Amino acid sequence: MEILIAEDERAIADSLKKNFHAAGHHAIIVEDGDGVLHTIEKITFDVILLDWRMPKMTGLQVCRRLRELENKTPIILLTALSDIANKVEALNAGADDYITKPFSFEEVLARINAVLRRFQSNTNSLPFGNFTLNLITHSVEMETETVKLSEKEFELLKFFLLNKGTIISKEVLCEKIWDIHYPTITNFVEVTVKNLRKRLEEFTSKKFIRTIYGEGYIFFAD
Repeated sequence: MEILIAEDERAIADSLKKNFHAAGHHAIIVEDGDGVLHTIEKITFDVILLDWRMPKMTGLQVCRRLRELENKTPIILLTALSDIANKVEALNAGADDYITKPFSFEEVLARINAVLRRFQSNTNSLPFGNFTLNLITHSVEMETETVKLSEKEFELLKFFLLNKGTIISKEVLCEKIWDIHYPTITNFVEVTVKNLRKRLEEFTSKKFIRTIYGEGYIFFAD
């Protein structure tokens, strides 16, 4: 996952980032509301963690602004405020969830996973770079072209997108995409990854799929 942490309490932000990285995810820290708006112009995130009380713009103001811009990235507000009225205000502003401080990392990760499950079940596409994976037509859509993928190429790209920024072993791909245990004597995983790479690189110089020798593959969407 690619996670944006908007938190001006550095100890909290650093702790979250360290734990996310240990769990195999990638996280970026910004310390104020303006930083959120500038950063999302350049990078696509899977989820945004917004502290309610930040400099320049509050988390609530940032949340409202993102929804006004029709940014649909899942947002979880972090705050010491615990009144029901505050929770209602956060949800009405467009937040997908609300976590009260102090919290454990395990709770944050569980809430993120729950929000992403809801989000993914309600979407028909997954964006990456200047492309979109259409979950209905099983094709990659660009501004001027549409590329139809084979069934395994589609499943592989979807799995990469749902786990971007995370190293995924060949064994895991074999089990998740082909539903079989990884047979070391064949190379169908490598062949399908190679084919998908080739399909994508026909239209961009961006190297989305990178090989981590001895470990597997990692997908970078931005």
